[in-house]
Amino acid sequence: MSYIKKSKYSVLLLVFLAFAVACQKRNENAVIQQTEKKDTVENNHNQLPSYHTPKNVEDIKELYTVWEQKTQSGSFKKISFDYNCENEKNGKLTYFFEDGKLRIIEHAYSEYDHFSATDRYYIADGIPFFVYSKEVVWSFESEGITKDNVTKYRGYIINDEPVECLEKKYTLYSKSDTNPNPDEIPNKISDCKNIQKLIKKYQKLATYKSTKDVECI
Repeated sequence: MSYIKKSKYSVLLLVFLAFAVACQKRNENAVIQQTEKKDTVENNHNQLPSYHTPKNVEDIKELYTVWEQKTQSGSFKKISFDYNCENEKNGKLTYFFEDGKLRIIEHAYSEYDHFSATDRYYIADGIPFFVYSKEVVWSFESEGITKDNVTKYRGYIINDEPVECLEKKYTLYSKSDTNPNPDEIPNKISDCKNIQKLIKKYQKLATYKSTKDVECI
């Protein structure tokens, strides 16, 4: 009878030890999973997503949208420089950076009294993949009324060459109830000559990102 009691005691002891070991392993696994999850969250928080030069127009549109959203949210760091070319041409260069990487160059300038323009370069891996330009020529239509002739250019760029270029033109009057809505005017396919000129300017504009000594552009 004593032998049976000892056997039962031994079995119960083994069951208890097995249960204790299983609980300890579950606790250790839980700690490991929590640590791995924390490390993953911290790494994702500290690392910026990797962006590469787009290879087609759809990729360009997607990355352009990302850059615009970051611009609107104030995610980019900005530095700006003004320049003046003997009062015949003056302008402002603004550079947008993310973690030290150049993302956008904006060049706003005017020549004499009747012309102004804004050019924007969207950049990945140090190469522009999209260029947007808005030109405005204004004049007097009649006494007290001016008109702005606006031209907008959009260029999708792959390997420093425009692969698709669009153009939009319209006129706005200072006093008019029938001015068109620019967003409702469709783009037309253009010959890319203006975009090619802007691409040639890019390298020179990029050199000014770390200096205030801006020459006439």
